[in-house]
Amino acid sequence: MVKRSRHVVAVAWLSVLVLPLFIRAAPEAALPDLSGRWITLQRFVAIADFPFLGEVALQTTVGLFSEISQDGSWLTLSDAYCFSDVNVSTDLFVTDIPDPAMQAIEPEPRAAEIRVADGRVRIVQGWQTEVRGAVLDDPANDALPTYRSDPRVIDMDGDGQAGFTIPAAIVGLFGGDTYVVQRFRYRHEGTLVDPETIVGLIEWTTEQVVLWATDALLMLPYRQRIDPDPTVHRFLMRRIDETWTCDSIRERVAPLLELLNASDLSESI
Repeated sequence: MVKRSRHVVAVAWLSVLVLPLFIRAAPEAALPDLSGRWITLQRFVAIADFPFLGEVALQTTVGLFSEISQDGSWLTLSDAYCFSDVNVSTDLFVTDIPDPAMQAIEPEPRAAEIRVADGRVRIVQGWQTEVRGAVLDDPANDALPTYRSDPRVIDMDGDGQAGFTIPAAIVGLFGGDTYVVQRFRYRHEGTLVDPETIVGLIEWTTEQVVLWATDALLMLPYRQRIDPDPTVHRFLMRRIDETWTCDSIRERVAPLLELLNASDLSESI
């Protein structure tokens, strides 16, 4: 029989106990510093079935500034909207949200997390809810108002009319302003492709109630669905400085829009 000294046994047990501590204490991959000012471009594609027109594709591009504060792997994004441009698949339908109306939206801060795995830095944001044209106790779940007289309805864009104003027209037939309440929900998941750029995909839902309109025909019901191709709903973020303003944003985003439009963008995500 081989006898082990008590000293050898003690060292062996000490190694068993201490080794996991060294393993757990191994340094994690360094987190990037994403704090600061960013421009965020979002792209959403919907398909609407309008009276008199049939199916119409609506590609919406939204531009906003995002101020990011960082606490370890957690991010808080405070947004300020600048514009929302709609590209419509037919010249017969026209709609647009005026820049002052978009800039009147005051979204709640978003929370996101940095996740590092397999050499990639991912940024994951959970569901964010925005209600436009009304104030709800539970923005994510309360039923939207259906009447202008509902006390939850507000003049969000300050134009003297209840709700959120969206101009719309079918050329040659009718047009005017619609006053709506919207619930918009979305989540981001993207990749840091370089220290200054994040690209990713958006999952989103939308609801809308038309409270009234200047032309009764604008209150005709229609169906809208989200384009089923998940890769067309995308976002891009680029770190910027304080010289960027809403007044100059359209002049400066052309290169970023080219990147957002790139068909192979999804390969970077």
